[in-house]
Amino acid sequence: MSPSEYSELKKAKELAASLHRLRKLRLRERIADAIQANPEWAYARAQEALNKEPAVWQQWSRAAWKTLLASKNPKEIARILIDPEPELEALADSHPFAACLTLQSNGR
Repeated sequence: MSPSEYSELKKAKELAASLHRLRKLRLRERIADAIQANPEWAYARAQEALNKEPAVWQQWSRAAWKTLLASKNPKEIARILIDPEPELEALADSHPFAACLTLQSNGR
């Protein structure tokens, strides 16, 4: 591979990573909005997800999320999803709020 080909490949990879991060953040923003709009429903859906039998790779994040849900209010949880500190980025990626994207999360 020539240096120019490598440079182009590197630029394409960086662009793809940037676009992926943007899509991920937009998704988390939608979830954060749903949590704040109907926190009781959102927390109940998260607890349902967390109470399912975890795969080995899910155990650390589920334990951490159970602690967060017990100790943080909906606004704090939303901030973790929207603007996580670097040490919480992986945890924000493994959130238990996928069900919050349904219409029911907005009380409909």
